[in-house]
Amino acid sequence: MTVQNRISVSFNDEQYIVLERLSAHTHKPKAELIRMMVGEFLRENPDRFRRKTPTGLKRKTNIVLPDKPND
Repeated sequence: MTVQNRISVSFNDEQYIVLERLSAHTHKPKAELIRMMVGEFLRENPDRFRRKTPTGLKRKTNIVLPDKPND
């Protein structure tokens, strides 16, 4: 059976050591920590990956993430 919604990420050695320590400290798997970090980043920076448009359109709601996280 194939797995959907899977992504591969790469870390250098220093970043991986930090992630390993954080995982041990919080007792959470590294994958869960990465999901949390990406989610928080996108909530705080919703326009980070949007292209600049000449109209200067600003969205009032974040269409990338829902208003309330499904925790």
